[in-house]
Amino acid sequence: MTVGRRTGADESAFHRGDVDASTRRSGSGVLPTTCPISNVACVVALLAVFMFGCRTGQVPVVHFRPTWDIDRAEILEWHADDTAFDQDRALEASGLAFDENRLFVLSEKYARLLVIDTEQSMAARAIRLRVPRYSELEGIAVRSSTAYLCDEAHATVHEIDFSDLDQGWALPSRRLHLQGLSVKGGKIGFEGVAVTPDARFLYLLLERSHRPDGGCESKVFRMRVSNDVLKAEGKPVLIALEDCSWRLTDLELWHGWLLALKSQFPGNRYEVIAIDPDSRTWESVLDLTDTLRSVTEDGWGNNVEGIAVSTDGTLYMVSDNAVTGVVDDPEPPLTDERTLLMRIPAKGVEPRDPLAD
Repeated sequence: MTVGRRTGADESAFHRGDVDASTRRSGSGVLPTTCPISNVACVVALLAVFMFGCRTGQVPVVHFRPTWDIDRAEILEWHADDTAFDQDRALEASGLAFDENRLFVLSEKYARLLVIDTEQSMAARAIRLRVPRYSELEGIAVRSSTAYLCDEAHATVHEIDFSDLDQGWALPSRRLHLQGLSVKGGKIGFEGVAVTPDARFLYLLLERSHRPDGGCESKVFRMRVSNDVLKAEGKPVLIALEDCSWRLTDLELWHGWLLALKSQFPGNRYEVIAIDPDSRTWESVLDLTDTLRSVTEDGWGNNVEGIAVSTDGTLYMVSDNAVTGVVDDPEPPLTDERTLLMRIPAKGVEPRDPLAD
């Protein structure tokens, strides 16, 4: 398979309508948890859910309907105001977020946040960040003018206020302290973060950890935001991995579901999984293996680590083309494996081409 701006495969993913705090998943749809007593149909439906739940002892699981059109997957190119952060550099782009027609690409070891205007010919601004030395910024979540960055090296989360991107100096960060959660800094640590619409909770992804039986699993923690403290709530969601060559990277909260990238190395196998934080279940919803294997033929890196979904359901992914360990240089080096930014539109949605403006 080749990707010449577009590529094909057999799998696609999903799209769901809005789900807020007053709704709960059940069966193959969404039922309100509150409704007028006169609404007989609603009451009967709710009773059925509770009865079946009591009989089976299991939480109903909702399966996705395929709606991402991988046949129209395409590679996007941005144009940075600092050429040291164009895609021909080893940016080590690990985190990705979407908010208000902007993509936020996080450079893991170079303390830079690329803000890409998807409506302005993919123009990108490289914003300096003031974070601890040797930070490894693996994931980003954005809500309004606040960004949350998970730092794998220091096993923490940094909060950034980017309401003023024109101030001309590095944006300061505030460290959020973890309570009820103990994770050591270093490799194979925090790899993704997601924030709820009201910014009261964060979800943190632990890339991979060993189980007592010798296998491996990934974990998702729910954290309550309380000023500069993140308090763990409940037990983590456990995602069993086939073996320890697999891992999960990045998180995206999309209409009540947590999306993550699941990949295997060696093996070059890639997929998107959807996690239901309520039922604590998950399923694979998009196989990306053939598509991502093919992009290397044109010099693109395929180690995708960042995932984001836009308002209309378009899926974005970015690759980490790391070539170094500890970084002391102020700028990323040139590389033959370019940073991949891929867009996969939802079926029935025609994404606007920013380069056509």
